[in-house]
Amino acid sequence: MKIDKRNPGHWLYLALFALNVAIAWCLRPFVPRRGRPYVLLYGHKLNGNLRALYVEIKRQSEPVADVAFLSLDPVHYAELARAGVSVILAQSPRAIRALARARAIVTDHGLHVMGWLPRWSSIRFADVWHGVPYKGWDADDFRALHAYDEVWVSSNLMRRFYLERFGFRAEQVHVTGYGRTDRLVRQDEDVAALRRGFGIPATARKVVLFAPTWHHDGGGASVFPFGIDGARFLARLAEVCRRHDAVCVLRTHLNSRLLLPAADDRFVCVPQDQFADSEGVLLTADVLICDWSSIAFDYLVLERPTIFLDIPAPFPKGFTLGPEYRFGAVVGDLDQTSAVLERYLAHPEQYLRECGARAQAIRAAAYDSWADGQAAARYVKRLRQLVSDHTAPLA
Repeated sequence: MKIDKRNPGHWLYLALFALNVAIAWCLRPFVPRRGRPYVLLYGHKLNGNLRALYVEIKRQSEPVADVAFLSLDPVHYAELARAGVSVILAQSPRAIRALARARAIVTDHGLHVMGWLPRWSSIRFADVWHGVPYKGWDADDFRALHAYDEVWVSSNLMRRFYLERFGFRAEQVHVTGYGRTDRLVRQDEDVAALRRGFGIPATARKVVLFAPTWHHDGGGASVFPFGIDGARFLARLAEVCRRHDAVCVLRTHLNSRLLLPAADDRFVCVPQDQFADSEGVLLTADVLICDWSSIAFDYLVLERPTIFLDIPAPFPKGFTLGPEYRFGAVVGDLDQTSAVLERYLAHPEQYLRECGARAQAIRAAAYDSWADGQAAARYVKRLRQLVSDHTAPLA
């Protein structure tokens, strides 16, 4: 759940969660932790790399650990519980026992009120982060993670960023690939079923995904490009889609506050706060239109047409991977956008002729050879080693 500091209910959730954490810490010396290790996953939602790790643990005949997702969001908790996922509400009494038993906690987006536990408890901590970034970071952004036992990253290039820019020690950072790419590499799912789940009409021959990032300066800038009205931009996409029997899927970031347009025969809205499964959305898409969203690096694995909107980056600290890591067609206005989209819908093979070599080079930088469908299995190997270390005290 993304914390809204203006929402008193969210402050109550955090207060109850903090109380549970404190009680659990006091109880840890008295709670037996024999048998299979207990591992908690924590993030905004059970998606991306955390979901890949959860699924990989659950599919094993002899799991490395008992695992549950710790959710601060009551709505997401209810969704997961209905789906049969092992989930615990962070502000409920059940969370006390879970935290008291936990051998390890794996995160993808920080710790909220648990930020002191890596230094003051025997719980092992690992982070999988949530995307290969264009957004720039520095060591201050990762202060809470500096006390972690391990951080698992997508490539050697990303490992160098963690060591040289973000302030981590060499023994903390391990290259595993990103578990969230495994599904995209395998491409073995029923895409028709995924489309139905997202409300994409079965009659649509192709799917265009428009996935803008959010604006990090807090200024409320539009997610639509080139300084034009959102209705005009979407109307132009609809024109192109209509000519090619396609539908446009609009996916807004969790942090976006965009008033979504009404769905019609050419538009479907699948905002991240309502549809957590980004990889499922990507698998349905024939073309991606984006700006500086890290979702581009996930889509890169699919080797499908990608169009980058050439707009100013919204990042206050510059770039991690800069503009030179845009691997598809870069367009500077609405006419170019519609022309390139028209070309890729009509002749998708042109994308690989135009951009394939560059895309392969950037894929090698972002993932080395680790985008191979086995990243989640490597997560489990790292986790096995993490939870088998019994050198710490029981507190």
